[in-house]
Amino acid sequence: MLFERLGMEWARHLAPRDGAPGRVAEGTIQGALEALAQGELAAFLDNERRAELLQDLPGLIDRGRTDVLSGSRETEHMGRMLIALGAHSAEGLAAGHFLIGYALQFDRKDGRRQFEQARLAYRDLGSRTLEALSALAAEASRAESRAVDLSDGGLPAAFESFDALEAADGDCARRLAPYIARFRTLLRLTRELAEGAAPPAGLPDVTGDELNTLRTAMVSARHTPERIAPIARWIQALRGLPADSTEELDGMAEMLGEFHRWEPRIRLLRDMIAHGDRRPETLTRLALSLLEAGNWSEAKALLTARIGDRPGPQHLELVKFLVMCCVRTSDPDAAAWATTLKVLGGELPASAMPPPSQVRELAARAAGPRLLARYENGSLTIDPSLAGLGPEAMAAHMRAAMIIGLGPVEGARLRDDVAVKEPGLFPKVVELLPPHLRPQSSADRHLAMAEEHFTNSEFRKAVAEYRKAIEADPELEYAHLGLGDAYYMLGDFHLAAAHFTESIAIRPTPQAYRFLGDAVLKGQGDRRRARQCYEQALALDPAYGGAREALALLTGDSRGGPAGGR
Repeated sequence: MLFERLGMEWARHLAPRDGAPGRVAEGTIQGALEALAQGELAAFLDNERRAELLQDLPGLIDRGRTDVLSGSRETEHMGRMLIALGAHSAEGLAAGHFLIGYALQFDRKDGRRQFEQARLAYRDLGSRTLEALSALAAEASRAESRAVDLSDGGLPAAFESFDALEAADGDCARRLAPYIARFRTLLRLTRELAEGAAPPAGLPDVTGDELNTLRTAMVSARHTPERIAPIARWIQALRGLPADSTEELDGMAEMLGEFHRWEPRIRLLRDMIAHGDRRPETLTRLALSLLEAGNWSEAKALLTARIGDRPGPQHLELVKFLVMCCVRTSDPDAAAWATTLKVLGGELPASAMPPPSQVRELAARAAGPRLLARYENGSLTIDPSLAGLGPEAMAAHMRAAMIIGLGPVEGARLRDDVAVKEPGLFPKVVELLPPHLRPQSSADRHLAMAEEHFTNSEFRKAVAEYRKAIEADPELEYAHLGLGDAYYMLGDFHLAAAHFTESIAIRPTPQAYRFLGDAVLKGQGDRRRARQCYEQALALDPAYGGAREALALLTGDSRGGPAGGR
């Protein structure tokens, strides 16, 4: 409410323009506003049009003034056009900055900066009232963004600008005084909420601006997210929303995600689910947050528990999301869940899936060779067919079965004992073990850390770990592929292409060829070479939809559909 009144007072102190712009000027104004919206104002303003607009500069200022008086906050474009012409008019420059600040007041930092520019411009013009109003708007934005830092004394010392307004225009200051007092109350309440106070029973007639002030309490409480949900539900009640509404909670969860505040977001989403939120999108946001926080196992457990043992059409979106997460994490269950998705009648964009050959390879690697022995409860059982493979194979299967049956701790001890006492047999035993029981090399450890950093979008940290993995094992194909992908995400397409090429040199894979095509297209604009890469990927795996879509987009074949994400 305070910002709306500041805008009204600003508009009242501008002299209205006499008359209306001519028809030619009207067309030029509309054309300039449209060009500005498309980011093409500089190209639109040739000498003739610039001169035409400058002749009607008072009319442009009056348009902004009229918009504010009508209650509109859509004043940014007019403000930016005035600034573009402002080199020829200090008055236009000052009005332009105020109009932008008024439109961007919700964006506290930029809005405050624009009000500060307006204050300086009005000071140069000698307009004390407009200077004081701009200063007050700037300080109100600053105070609002720092609400939790307020002392019990009320408004910050920065509101001394109100004294300047009172000295310049007593009547204007008296009209604003009630709104200043209410703003003080809101700021104090915001601070108390952020510090853990319970929301009051109610607050009548809260405006949009005032709701935004109260929302800063949620932002300030992000380090203690258990305070966020009660504030959000109270604001929903002030807005008259139903008791089961999640609108404010959804907005806060989205903001925490945008700033990668995963732990507070996880706690907020858990609170929403605990309060009865059964929407699939809430569960998927929680699962994605857990994945980003490096806890894919819990995310997967949540999704599979909600889907249950008998997935049905009602689970289609959850299954689709689960498949995408399995693909992203190279989970060996990706192929099985992709099959379930097809059974339910759904499918992913081809570009979201790795090559089918890679999915099969991951599943085969996870499953490992078929073990022909089993060790349970101290008893060893051997498949009769094992006898025909020879004594060395029999010994390897027996050792591997015992390592698996003894569990991770005792099994690891037996595995290490075999490595010392039977070094010739050890490699064959390792081939029969599942990945989590195989000894992890230094390269494997760095590769795992790199992939965790990549999953968390920490691409520079991922680069460092991928490089350490390659130093430990220069032939580690997946490290070169991952390093290239990290460089690609950082925008260094030349280095990305170099490491994709290195990965191909070690072992040609369809995914490496597709990624190389993306890198040369982005970095060099080499469409011919990119096409060759996509075609090579399809030659290795004709079912690779990601390569097919990339090729279709490159050649302009709309039947291929739009290319999806990496």
